[in-house]
Amino acid sequence: MLLALVSLTAHAADPFDQPVAVGGYALGWEGSYGAAGVGGHLRLEPFDHLGVDLFAEHLMVETPSGFRHDHPIGFDAYIPIAVSQNVRLRPLLGTCAVGSFLIATDPEAPGASDVLFGIHAGLGAELALADQLSAFAIGKAVGWVGHDRAIAGWSGTVGNELVPFAVGQVDVGLSLHFGRSSS
Repeated sequence: MLLALVSLTAHAADPFDQPVAVGGYALGWEGSYGAAGVGGHLRLEPFDHLGVDLFAEHLMVETPSGFRHDHPIGFDAYIPIAVSQNVRLRPLLGTCAVGSFLIATDPEAPGASDVLFGIHAGLGAELALADQLSAFAIGKAVGWVGHDRAIAGWSGTVGNELVPFAVGQVDVGLSLHFGRSSS
């Protein structure tokens, strides 16, 4: 019986050996403006030393008047680095586009929406929790370019010039891993 238990333990799946993962997370921004929201990713690791996260996020943004929600979509390329059997780090670099919608509190007033384009770099840490489950935390520096916007009373304006915006982002969540690796 003890030999069977040792044999099962020796062959237990490692979530990091599986080339596909889906996950969900909570996130926050702070910098040029603050925001909080949720996101999801599809993670693909076709090679031992390279992976790609495809992500979509949905955030409520602090604004003095009106209601703003941002919806980034993009990707991160990363290098998984094993720290131990259960922990790994993931330096990452990526790009994204953000649909940003600023809506006036009065339904008759115009809004001020824009699409922002950005790049980001950061570091993630993952902890294997079970055969197919891991927890993660990611810190990113994110920079965008877009148009300055404002709404006030019955007017909404979108600037003519592209301006930079920068935030720090923190993600915390869980991933479900599957698709047994052939290695």
